[in-house]
Amino acid sequence: MSIFKKYFIFFFVLVFTKNIAQEKKDSVYIPNKVVNKVVSDTVHPKDREKNYNRWSVNLNGGTNIGIRPFTDGYYATTPNYFTKPEFNHFDLNVRRMFNTKFGVMLDFGYDNFTSDSGSPDFSNNMYRTSFQGLLNMHRIMNWEEFTETFGLQFHLGPGFSFLEAPGTSSFNHYDNIFSIIGGATLLIKVSDRLAFNLDYTMISNLSHHVALDGQSSIDPSESRTGSMYTTSLGLTLYLGKKERHADWYWENLNVKDEYKNLLARVEELETMMNDTDRDGVPDHLDVENNTIGGVVVDTKGRAVDLNNNGVPDELESYVNNKYGDIETIINNMASGEYSTAQMKNMINGQYVNVFFDFDETRITTGTISAINFLIKYMIANPSANAEIIGYADELGDVNYNIALSRKRAQRVLEMVVRSGIDASRLKLVVKGSDKSVPKNSKLARQLVRRVAFKVD
Repeated sequence: MSIFKKYFIFFFVLVFTKNIAQEKKDSVYIPNKVVNKVVSDTVHPKDREKNYNRWSVNLNGGTNIGIRPFTDGYYATTPNYFTKPEFNHFDLNVRRMFNTKFGVMLDFGYDNFTSDSGSPDFSNNMYRTSFQGLLNMHRIMNWEEFTETFGLQFHLGPGFSFLEAPGTSSFNHYDNIFSIIGGATLLIKVSDRLAFNLDYTMISNLSHHVALDGQSSIDPSESRTGSMYTTSLGLTLYLGKKERHADWYWENLNVKDEYKNLLARVEELETMMNDTDRDGVPDHLDVENNTIGGVVVDTKGRAVDLNNNGVPDELESYVNNKYGDIETIINNMASGEYSTAQMKNMINGQYVNVFFDFDETRITTGTISAINFLIKYMIANPSANAEIIGYADELGDVNYNIALSRKRAQRVLEMVVRSGIDASRLKLVVKGSDKSVPKNSKLARQLVRRVAFKVD
């Protein structure tokens, strides 16, 4: 088969590809469109980091030690934790964690101060409330690496206390004291819902009006500060529907890395399964990743071409059935068996073309017969005029392609003129890049590097 015949078949196929895909959609395999999905981190979503309970309630009881101020000669019981324990402190707090490391708590407490032996009798009560921030050292220090049973928390914040003081008029005979409260809590986890806790808290009072025993007033001109300590044991009850509380929640870093690796593999698989030319064969298996849509391909994405003429057999068969055998058409053109009207239709339908190699203006040997076809028509029709239309493929600079398509058309025009056709009957038309075909198709780019004709 001559090069002209081969290029003619190629171009003929290109012109009718769209019609083939439309008319044979019920019988030709057209793979489903592959939709590329954006992969999100569904294995490890962002809110997984908050997959824990945040609320807890603590109830504690223990003892307090009042340091100052006391009226001269008065002092409170000093407990011995083992031989002489005193249960004169109780507190209840509600806690909410913002995350596994930081939280806040609202605290309510009660303390009683009772005279010790050698002191005049007295019994005075203090009630307090506070709002404190909290640090969960178990998570800050990554203790889960060696224990999931013991935890440590620090708390600090402002408080407000009411001390019984019958001799004052503040807030209905209570001494109203601003405080700074801070302490540490040791947690012993029993279950995901319960923990024991041991707390030690220091309270610094800033605005005493009376002594802790309630028997004397504090001179406003003197220091009105005071201090006390509390030690308590209690229970922490964890609330919520999640499996764990923030106090103990952590993510296994090795598992987290496995999630990331799995995600990367899924993303890689998604990319490998892309099907750029929509032929039903994934890109990583597709040898020809630019096949014309609507044709049958083999398992490697190659268009089936049993006669090795460069045209997919299915498209060639379609063209032959609808328009007649391609070889017969070419032979009839060469032997002059077509009528003038048929020749005109062939030329204006751009079935007669002069093809060029990449970035070349030299006319390929196999397509000189296309110029001869035009010359025969012009000789047979002395009154006819012709446009000689130059094209280039889409690769490269726009201005360069315009100049290249001009040179190609000029080269063909010169050959037609040298054959005896008057130059006044010929018109040079420069089209530049032909963008009507897929840019990533080598075959398509080969077909648009051409000079076509139009006659009247």
